[in-house]
Amino acid sequence: MNTINAGLIAGLLLITSVLTVNAADVTITVNGRVVAKPCTVSTASTMVDLGDLYTVNLVSAGASSAWHDVTLNLTGCPVGTSKVTATFSGTADSTGYYKNQGTAGNIQLQLQDLSGNTLNTGAVKMVPISDATLSASFPLQVRALTVNGNVTQGSIQAVINVTYTYA
Repeated sequence: MNTINAGLIAGLLLITSVLTVNAADVTITVNGRVVAKPCTVSTASTMVDLGDLYTVNLVSAGASSAWHDVTLNLTGCPVGTSKVTATFSGTADSTGYYKNQGTAGNIQLQLQDLSGNTLNTGAVKMVPISDATLSASFPLQVRALTVNGNVTQGSIQAVINVTYTYA
C-alpha cells in the first residue's frame, strides 16, 4: 500500500516540476491620452452669397464688393476649457488672398475678423470661451476683391476650411 502512495507522490512531483519549467512571464502594456473634450461646432458649414457683382464696378485695382457677415459658433464647451483657436486654410493665389475657383478672372476672396484683421490661409484667431454660456463665437466678414483690377465675367467660388483647437 505504501508503494502505491509513493508512486503517486513521485508522479505528482514529476508533473509539477514539468509545469513550472514551462512557465513564462507576460507583460501587458496599456497606452492612452487625456485630452480636452471639444466644443460642439454649431456652424458646421455655411454659405455666403455675394450676389451679382458687376464688372464695371471691379475695373480698378483694389475694387471690392460689400462685406458679407458670417459667424462661426461653438457651443457645449467643457468646463475648464478657456479658449478656442481657429486656423484658416484654403487655396491661395499669387496675391495671398483666397483664390477664386470659379470662372471669373482677376478676383480674389478676402476674409477678415470684425477688427479688420485679414485671415488669409494659415492665419490663426483665438477667442475666449464664455464661462457663463460655455460657448465661443467667431464673427467674420468676407468679400470679393480685385487686387489687379479688370475682373472678367464668370462665377465666384472658394472654400475656406477652419480647424479648431482647444485649451
